[in-house]
Parts: sequence; C-alpha cells; structure tokens
Amino acid sequence: MNRLQIIFSIILFFYHSIILTAEESTKRIELHEDKKLDKEELAQKREGFYFNALPLFSSDPVRGQGGGLRTNFFFNGKKTDEYFEYQPYQYKITTQLFQTNEGVKNHFVSIDTPYIFETAFRFKSSIGWDYNPNSQYFGIGEQTLESLKSRPYNQPGLGEYVSANFNDYEANQAFIRPGFKPSEFSNTSYSDSGYNNYTFNSTTFFNTIDYTFWKAFKWIGASEISKNIIRHSDKDWSPSKDPIFGDAIWETSVPNSNSKLTEDFLAGKIKGYNGGQANYFRTGIAYDTRDFEPDPDSGILIEFNIANVSKRTGSSFDYNKLFFQTKYFKQLFPSIFEELVFATRIAGSYSSSGTPFSEIRYMWSIDGPFTGIGGLQTLRGYRQDRFIGTMVGFGSYELRWRFASLKIGDEFFTFSLVPFYDYGRVWDSEKKIGLQSYKFSYGSGLRIIWNQATVILIDLAKSKEDTQFFIDFAHAF
Repeated sequence: MNRLQIIFSIILFFYHSIILTAEESTKRIELHEDKKLDKEELAQKREGFYFNALPLFSSDPVRGQGGGLRTNFFFNGKKTDEYFEYQPYQYKITTQLFQTNEGVKNHFVSIDTPYIFETAFRFKSSIGWDYNPNSQYFGIGEQTLESLKSRPYNQPGLGEYVSANFNDYEANQAFIRPGFKPSEFSNTSYSDSGYNNYTFNSTTFFNTIDYTFWKAFKWIGASEISKNIIRHSDKDWSPSKDPIFGDAIWETSVPNSNSKLTEDFLAGKIKGYNGGQANYFRTGIAYDTRDFEPDPDSGILIEFNIANVSKRTGSSFDYNKLFFQTKYFKQLFPSIFEELVFATRIAGSYSSSGTPFSEIRYMWSIDGPFTGIGGLQTLRGYRQDRFIGTMVGFGSYELRWRFASLKIGDEFFTFSLVPFYDYGRVWDSEKKIGLQSYKFSYGSGLRIIWNQATVILIDLAKSKEDTQFFIDFAHAF
C-alpha cells in the first residue's frame, strides 16, 4: 500500500466514524465541565439575537493600512436552553468587505453553528476572495533563516553583502542598478523593489463538520475548494532612487529584475509558479476543553489533522499535509487578580514533496486557516511568510490581564493588556528537527472584547529585523 492509499484509508476511516456516531446525535450531549462559562461571564452573556457592525481600520506591514466593514450577526438563544452555558453562540454569520492602500482586497461571508439543532455536530462554511499584490516570498527551507542581506546602494562591485534590518533592506532594493545578472541586459537599468513580491489572487470555499464525543473529543471532516492565480513582479515598473543623489535630486521608474520567485522557479526549486487548483479533503481529531473559544480563561485544545490534495479530485497537484497544535489557557492568581490568564500555543506542520510553494506556507486548524512563519498569527515582528519550509515549528506565550470593563446599555466591553513572546523556525526535512536556531519576537498589545464574542486586537511587535504594528480581529491564537 503506497502513501496515497494510506492517507485515503485514514480519511475514509474518520468520515465513516462520523457517519456512525451520527446515529447517537439525537441524545443529549455530555460535555466536559471545564467548557462551562464561569458564573460571572455567564451572567454577562446576552440572550437572543444581536449584531454589531464594525468599521475596519486595519494596519499590517505587508497588507498596508485599510478600511472596510465587518458585520457579525449572533444568536445566543435563551439562558434556559440546553447548551447556553457551553456555547459561544448558537450561530454566527459574518460578512466582510475590506481593502487597503496597498491594493489588498479581502471579502468573505461565513457561518458558524456550534451544536447545531442541539446535536453533537458543528457546521462551519465560508466563501471568500483574497487578493494581495504584495505577497512575500523569501525562498523555501532553512536558507530563509539566514539574515537579510543587501548590497550597499544595491550596486554590484561595492563590496560584500551586508546584514540589514527590513527597512534598510527595502531601501537598498529600491536603488537603480545596472544589469549584471545572466537574464538582464547590461545596457538597461533595473530595480529590485519587487524582488520578494508577487500577487496572490485566491477564491476559496470552505465546509467543516465536527462531531463531539466523550465530552471533549471531536472528529473533524473538512473540504476546501481553492482557485489560486499568481502574478509575478518581474519587469513591473517601480519608483526607484539614484544611488548617488537618492530621491532628493532624481527619482524615476525602472523595471524590476527577475523576482526571487522566478529565480527559484527557473532553478527547479518550486512548484505552482502560476498558481492552480487546490481541492483539499481533511480529517482529524481534537480534544477541546476551552471554556469560551473567542476569549478563553481556561482549558486546552489538542488537535491533529491530515489533508490530501489530488489530481483525481480536480486539483492541479498531488500532495499531503499534516498539522498538529496545542493551545493551553490557565487563570493565574485568581484571589489577587480579577482576571489574569496565561495563554500558550505550540504547533507544527509538514508538507510532502510536490506541494506548491504557496501551499507550503498554508496551515489549517479547527479554529481557521493561516499562513507562514511571520506575521500576526505566528511570529509577530517578522514579515508575513518570512520563513516557510517542509517542516515548520512555532509557538507563543501571552499574559492576558483583563484590567477594566464597561457597560453601555446592552453593550458590554472588557479591556485586556497582553504582553507576548513568539518563536518559530523551519527545517528542510523531519530528520533535522531540533531545539536550536529559532527566531524570536516580542511585544505587547491591547484587546477590546465586545459582548464576549468579538475580539479587537491592537499589537506592537519587535524582532531583530523589524518593528510591526497590527490592528485586527480575534486573538492571535
């Protein structure tokens, strides 16, 4: 039996298990006591239907500064309902329209229904479009762990490459230089402003079903249809600076040279250069005792899932992915602090050979998808997707101190200070996994939690390469 057959057998086993256990779904679910909201938070939980419309003012070093509108429609049911004290909501419908000054567009509609119809099943679905003309690519594997390097004023023959932080690196890349690479004309001037950029245009349709059993365990089955179109920055014209006078005397536009993505494609290092169809089928198992998923005070999540993409199901590629994650939340010193929560997460991912570069960076959790090592959801302080590889490991620590609360009419707000510390790295294969040479970042943030289920995040993060500021929704993990 080959590896593909093994993967399909495991997937069929999990789906078959979900179908068999569905026969028991009409019985009352016994849930782990740790999943119950405490008395104070239960008293603040609203009944019935409510919604919020949030103007989006997002800031991200890669995606830029943007605006838009997100609407959340919640239905919580009544306090007398069977699972009121366990559910974050009975259902939630979210819509978003969003665009940034860097041309990023992110629009989606999603629905989430925990314990749908008071059964053990949970259904999630979403459809969305993500367009990012400033997606980042620095290579694949352990070579991405090396420090950023750039030539002085981007000029050949002016000495060796020197280490630089990200701002210095970008500034040097923007200087005009003569052609000196094999693919370039020597009588033409170039810029490397787009060297690490590409455009990622993706339309996706997700469906996820999980089934709760033994109080806190879950079977998971999920599908995703994704159409990805990739455009390259090669020969795009970019504003550039003269290496002698900078932009004080002369600023003009010159074509970009070949991007890092094109160089790696021509060298045979990557697949998926132009994008393609990726139809995922996932299955997994999880153990989840978190007391309130949007903003937990206590509990643990342990999950493992397997994903298969195959040409047999209409995809452009054949590959498999594995993902493992643990999240842990613990309330500290409850007799001293009204609310001080220690939160930590450790995770790892594996992608088989044949995985396109844009999907190597892609990870999927029962809580939702995310990408890269670097950026808001993994290694704050490093650029999004700064490190990607066949094997990925990362983690975080946070202290969440809820220091104030405010009630205005029916609207309830809490405020938390959140210092954090992130770490992560990549490996070229599972045989090289170890505990050395991790990248680190740290920072602090503010969380504004609106009616318990809507989390507004404001973070300032710092690493050896960069300082980043984020405004977004939901905890980083």
